[in-house]
Amino acid sequence: MSALSVGAAALLLAGYLWLRLRRYRRDQRVVMGKEGRRDIVAHARDLEQRLDSLDRQLQQLDERLAATGERLDSCFTHRSLIRYDAYRDLSGMQSTSVALLDAHFSGVIISAIQSRDHARIYVKEVRHGESREKLSPEEEQVFKEAMGLERVETGHPRSAGGEGVA
Repeated sequence: MSALSVGAAALLLAGYLWLRLRRYRRDQRVVMGKEGRRDIVAHARDLEQRLDSLDRQLQQLDERLAATGERLDSCFTHRSLIRYDAYRDLSGMQSTSVALLDAHFSGVIISAIQSRDHARIYVKEVRHGESREKLSPEEEQVFKEAMGLERVETGHPRSAGGEGVA
C-alpha cells in the first residue's frame, strides 16, 4: 500500500503544481496583455531596452537644450537707445546712440553723431561690461541703461532695454 500512497501523493502534488502553473500563466497573460505570446522575461528585457533608448534620447535632448541656451546667451538680449543733440546747435535731437548687448554684457555701442554739415558713425566693442575705447557721456548712459544700471525716465525722447526700441 505504501507504493500506492506514494503514487497518489505524487499525483496530488503534480495536480497542485499544474494548477499553480496555470495560475502563473494566467497572471502572466494579465501582465502581457491579450496576446501573451512572449514570456515575462522577454517583456522585461524589451522594456529595459526601451527605457535605455529613452534615457539616451533624453540625454541628447538635454545636450541640445544646453547648446541652445549657450546660443541664446550670445544673442542681443539687452538694448537701449537714446537721442540727443550732440553739438547743441539748432538741428535738434538728431544724434543717436544704441547699445546692443548679450547676456554677458558683451556687444556693441553704435553712435551716429549728426549735425547740419556732417554725420559721423562710431562703433565701439564691449566685452563683459568693459569697453576698450573711452565712451562719451551719452554712450556711457546708453550702456548703463542697457545693463539695467540706470532707470529710463519717461518724458524723454529715448527708450531702453525692457521697454522696446523706438
